Amino acid sequence: MTKAVTASMIGMMVEEGKMDFTTQLQELLPEYQRDDAQANITVADLLSHRTGLAPYDGLWLNSDNQILMNRSQAVPILSYAPVVHPIRTKFLYNNIAYEILGQILEKVSGSTYLELLHDRIIGPLKLNRTFYAEEPFDNNTAKSYAALADGSFYEIPPWGHGKDLLIGAAGAIRSSINDLLVLYKAFIDTANSQVDLMTNADAHNPLKQVPQLFEGKVSVPNKSLREFSYASGWIRAQLPAIVDVAADYVPPVLGNGSPSRLMIHHQGYIAGNVGFVALFPETSTAVVVLGNSEGLTDAMRLIGHILVETVFENEVNKTAYIETARTAGRDDIQFVADVHQQLIDTKSSSEPTRPLSAYTGRYYNSIGNYFIEINEVGGKLQVAYVGADIDTFDLEAYQTDSFFWWLDYDQSAKQARVPGYSKEYFTLEFGCPSTTSWWFLAGDVEMECLTWKHEFHIPGDGEVFRKRGSNWSIDTREYQRVLDDL
Repeated sequence: MTKAVTASMIGMMVEEGKMDFTTQLQELLPEYQRDDAQANITVADLLSHRTGLAPYDGLWLNSDNQILMNRSQAVPILSYAPVVHPIRTKFLYNNIAYEILGQILEKVSGSTYLELLHDRIIGPLKLNRTFYAEEPFDNNTAKSYAALADGSFYEIPPWGHGKDLLIGAAGAIRSSINDLLVLYKAFIDTANSQVDLMTNADAHNPLKQVPQLFEGKVSVPNKSLREFSYASGWIRAQLPAIVDVAADYVPPVLGNGSPSRLMIHHQGYIAGNVGFVALFPETSTAVVVLGNSEGLTDAMRLIGHILVETVFENEVNKTAYIETARTAGRDDIQFVADVHQQLIDTKSSSEPTRPLSAYTGRYYNSIGNYFIEINEVGGKLQVAYVGADIDTFDLEAYQTDSFFWWLDYDQSAKQARVPGYSKEYFTLEFGCPSTTSWWFLAGDVEMECLTWKHEFHIPGDGEVFRKRGSNWSIDTREYQRVLDDL
């Protein structure tokens, strides 16, 4: 839901002439540097997820709902992220893009994102239960829970709390049903008034450029022949349709057998924090669902769909929804077990290929803002992503010069990790052995790089991480800044 708010404040800046939707990112943030077509990314491209760049969520999404990377790293990540699709050709969800939009807001307004949120949204709309990342929790804030495989619940740390939080502008606003209904009524009223469907527009409504924000910018893959596109912080769907963005199952057709109508919607999901909203501007209707656990399936989306059907007095196929929920939950649990079995079945080494010391050390990505640490502990290897205790796992020999780690479904849930990664995510393949010579014995060879596949929109084995001094080019001042951030 945060993305719609970020987009709305971009609309305000456009309305005030401080930038345009077609303004290029490098004009607003000159530190964004690329030498390909993606150098021409605009504000509209960031808003609509059509940059074509790999999202690289694996670099910032850590266990226990923690983000161990400072927001100062957003532009460097977007500057080096590989191209997945040509610019403006396909939809590819990108949270980093919205973090950068938050930084653009700060640059053109001279205010922090938190100040803008209060001055432009919370204050004018008189919202009283809406907060941003760095604001403290109170005793009226819902706790977060993960569902275990047996259906029981486990409390997990809250998401999105802290100062200078990476992707705060993409997903760190906390709110309530009452506040969101006020906010979404303002969206609907403004959209209708700005396209001359209403004459009683509220002069105190702060939202601007809403029709442009609701306008579809890039097609979203869908099984329907009707419109299904991403706008700016919103998804447009012409019902009836199968509404399954980011779902790994097929839900029942929404609005099946009813007249066609436009739904402006979005869903947000982080472990223990889930939301679904659907706006129907033509009838000034809003459906909002919030939850502090996803359960064993995509519960908030399915409940939201049922509420939409109920509001418009459509028939609800209860059997289909219940079976969808049961099957999706069962499949998710089984998928995790299947991944572990695949790792066991393809394992060809029972012992490491080399002495454990050959693999230890820190391996960095090419811009030096993320590292993977390999340590020898008690005669075994451990991997620690960015050296964090919360993301430290025992490694097991896998194949030649490669190792794997793994968490079962409940372990993933308890660590606020979203299950669903394929086996390649859990493997680390070492390479680039140091050259031997007459004074450097073969038994002393060290591995200078490793490959980890954390991004599955890109073909190939994954990203290569190298030890410092191994084709290392990062400026030492930049290296110190990275360590300070981490």
